[in-house]
Amino acid sequence: MFQRNSKVMAVSDRDVITKLIDAHVFDTLRLTSLTLEGQTIKCATQAGLTLEIPGIVSFQRGILRKEFVFPAGRLTIERDGLELLVEVFYRQEKDGGIVVERKVLRCALRDRQLDGTKETSPLSAFPNTHEATNQLPHPDFKAAELSIYCYDPDRYLPAGEMLDFIMNVDDFTYKHFEPVRFFQLWTRAFEASNMAPWQPAPPLKGVAQHFVEAAGPVLAEQGYHRMDAVAGWFNAALFFIERMKFAFTYGEHQAAFNELQRALRQMESRIGRRLNQREQAWVVALQNIPAKFIPDELNLGCRWINTPTYTDYVCRLHKDLTPFPPDPRLSVLVLPKVFAKPTNAQADNPAPEDNLPVPPPPSTAATSPAQSPPAT
Repeated sequence: MFQRNSKVMAVSDRDVITKLIDAHVFDTLRLTSLTLEGQTIKCATQAGLTLEIPGIVSFQRGILRKEFVFPAGRLTIERDGLELLVEVFYRQEKDGGIVVERKVLRCALRDRQLDGTKETSPLSAFPNTHEATNQLPHPDFKAAELSIYCYDPDRYLPAGEMLDFIMNVDDFTYKHFEPVRFFQLWTRAFEASNMAPWQPAPPLKGVAQHFVEAAGPVLAEQGYHRMDAVAGWFNAALFFIERMKFAFTYGEHQAAFNELQRALRQMESRIGRRLNQREQAWVVALQNIPAKFIPDELNLGCRWINTPTYTDYVCRLHKDLTPFPPDPRLSVLVLPKVFAKPTNAQADNPAPEDNLPVPPPPSTAATSPAQSPPAT
């Protein structure tokens, strides 16, 4: 059916419904006690009505799609051989018969076997071609990237300028930057929106954490060595690093994160209060506008490595799942002699210290009375 068939495809629809999706998501659709029998979801409404919802199955453009339509929303499960994408939508009829549908959940598991190449799969939303941050550590190494977005359907921002700025802040930053208008919108987003960049509504509490915690055992069961995440915005990096205990895959991104954390702590000391994660994300996002327009009091002196718009070179975070065995070829690699591991005889008889370079004597200039700093 698929051009490629990864182990992600072995994650069943039942796993999706009963393990990966937090119950709070189905609460928004007024549903409870969901189970899957064959291609049919059995559940109950919060009013006590029992439902049997058959899946609507289609296959187009290399994507297998199943859709389950409920009285107050729908669930879609899509697969393309490498990626499993799940979305949940809440549907509400407004006055006048207008039906409004809002996304509650978008979560995905994606096998990374094509990363670092020009190839991709139909569901892959962003390029992953850059070898520096996308190539896997070994040809046999199995890693899956997860993504998670969740929104409270009752707290969506209304359509308008503020929502447009939050959802397209990269466009305002890079392509159509106008300083006066930008700072009017940026200040409103920072002070009053209650959203981080790219959030049309506040997240549903606990849903993202549940998905990440559940994805680990599910992927480990399929033989994956690692689960990865790409944190486009700084608040997402804080979530994965501080709450989910992920690690930076590359040291240079750890260094950038540490420097931003240091600068933010200095800023908090100066203003006299802590910034929450949403506020930190807006301050960090500000560092990407043309540098001469960053006010001194907001300049962190460092930028976050990527945003969701430009994902070819990205900051990767990960959590190890199952051990990866050492490649036996490591033991026979030829290295320059200066880096070669010592033999047993050399280890037992280390080189005399007389052969080591002698450091220069310490300078006495710093302690000379003539060079001493004036007393204070």
